Amino acid sequence: MAEEIKILTPIGMLGYSFSENLFWSAIEDGVDAIILDSGSTDSGPAKLALGQTTVSRQAYERDLGILVSACHYYRVPVLIGSAAGDGTNAHVALLVDIVSQIVAKEGFRCMKIVTIEADIPKSTIQSKFDEGLVQPCGNGVPALQQADIDDATVVVAQMGLEPWVKAMEAHPDFDIIIAGRSYDPAPYAAFCVHKGFPNLGLAYHMGKIMECGAVCAVPKSAEALAVIRKDSFDIRPLNPAARCTPLSVAAHTLYEKSRPDLLAGPGGVLDVTRSVFEQLDDGRTLRVSGSEFLPVAEGQYTIKLEGARLTGHAAMFFGGIRDPILISQLDRLAPMIEDTIRTVLPYNFELALHTYGKDSLLAEPDLLSTSGSLVAEVGVLGKILAPTQEKADAVANLAKVFFIHAPYPGQVATAGNLMMPFSPCELPLGPAAEFCLYHLMQVDDAAELFPFTARTIGEPRADGAAMPALERPKQENAEAASFRDKANMAMAVMNAQIPTQLSPPPPPGTVYLGSLASIVRTKNCGPFELTMDVMFSDRDTYARLRSAEILSREIIARLYHIDRPEDIIACLWWEPALAFKATIKRPVVSGSFRDFDVHGSGWHVPLLYLRVASDLL
Repeated sequence: MAEEIKILTPIGMLGYSFSENLFWSAIEDGVDAIILDSGSTDSGPAKLALGQTTVSRQAYERDLGILVSACHYYRVPVLIGSAAGDGTNAHVALLVDIVSQIVAKEGFRCMKIVTIEADIPKSTIQSKFDEGLVQPCGNGVPALQQADIDDATVVVAQMGLEPWVKAMEAHPDFDIIIAGRSYDPAPYAAFCVHKGFPNLGLAYHMGKIMECGAVCAVPKSAEALAVIRKDSFDIRPLNPAARCTPLSVAAHTLYEKSRPDLLAGPGGVLDVTRSVFEQLDDGRTLRVSGSEFLPVAEGQYTIKLEGARLTGHAAMFFGGIRDPILISQLDRLAPMIEDTIRTVLPYNFELALHTYGKDSLLAEPDLLSTSGSLVAEVGVLGKILAPTQEKADAVANLAKVFFIHAPYPGQVATAGNLMMPFSPCELPLGPAAEFCLYHLMQVDDAAELFPFTARTIGEPRADGAAMPALERPKQENAEAASFRDKANMAMAVMNAQIPTQLSPPPPPGTVYLGSLASIVRTKNCGPFELTMDVMFSDRDTYARLRSAEILSREIIARLYHIDRPEDIIACLWWEPALAFKATIKRPVVSGSFRDFDVHGSGWHVPLLYLRVASDLL
């Protein structure tokens, strides 16, 4: 039994591309597996409802071409979870088709490829629903309704490590595993268990960090290497300009999670309250120990269902406004335009208008400073939802026309109001979708709903000749590699030298929270929750602000206009990352019609401008 195993993650999302030089260098040094994620709900419901993929087929072909080459030449197994974005059976088949074409085109050796499917039959969901065994996944998710099941285009479930382990035990000679929707750390934890490292606390924690590649590094980058042992694991970025630190890895532990300390997943909870983050002597590698996995009680295992439905057809228009007289009246003009359209087009539609550059802060005068700025130009985005594309396009066209020609008090610019960046500036968007299932379903067997199959791809050499001698596959050209390396170095220098600057300056005797914190970010925590992290680079500032109660439930409620206490799902400080975390119910579900921030990453600005009295520092 090996004392350690090495896992390479070249990128946090298959298809996003990575450095071939760094990849092949790590492969030549020796790794036991290449593991990476391929899915997320972050980009909204379109993948599940419409069968879209996260990136183009060409992007998958580029990344998979490199991965399959490593599998061919070095016999390194490749594990990919949540195929092509949503992890449906159709997208598992898509990646298998791409791999098969690569093997045939390059004349690679025969390979055993194992697939694990994650589509859940509606009949199974219906039966569990009738038994009362389907519950919302989190406080922000509404109770499941019959229509949610009926309307879902396809439903997948997040598998834990159990189906992966079962597939590997049945086919230990696998070359590649492509799985449907998976809990992001599941393939990492499963490979550890398969190789004789059963500590699920360490395995799941390592997987939680590694599934995003080297985003946990400073500066964040793509390629990462993990080394796991019986009592610890190490994380190191491959980019020589990046490093992992106790704060950066602890900070990523709580990334896009409701809580920083207890991370729920299939079969249990990852408890990191006793985790130790230790910087190694090279200054770039971080060692983690002490993480624990708390299994659910027998008979309480749940899997998370994900599904989306079609809601109609969408269109949009976009333009700019510079006239300050009109900008000051936009809040009154927009409803008038919508009312006018409804008198002309007497059918059901929805119109949502959003301005970019005007009142972007959620103003709370005694907490935030927004004075002193001059709005020179704003963007106006109109989204339309209607039963058919023809009707949606008609609303978009009229809305654009009315925005161009509408009169308003004090008008001096009578030629037109809206600057059009292209023509036509109204565009059809096609079918629209929304999430309808994000629920936990209790199951008796963690693996039974995720069937796996194995097949051999490629053709044996007809002449029975031996494989050609091993040679390092062709890398990206030297010019491209040099450009990438220079870009990596430039990014490191930029992160190190540019301080945070916010404008306008704060009032005398105060400082903005964004100038004190090293990280202020918001992010989806699933489609129904939004989580926010504020982190500090030194313990003294963290301690002062924590004791002064600058951040609290009350402050979060005021900044984000939250009236119901239960809509603040979590609010706590976490010392390992010198962090404050709050998680709230999303005001609008990610990717639904009235959502203007599908990823949830633009809600941090009120926290940036939160004023802190200088005498507290």
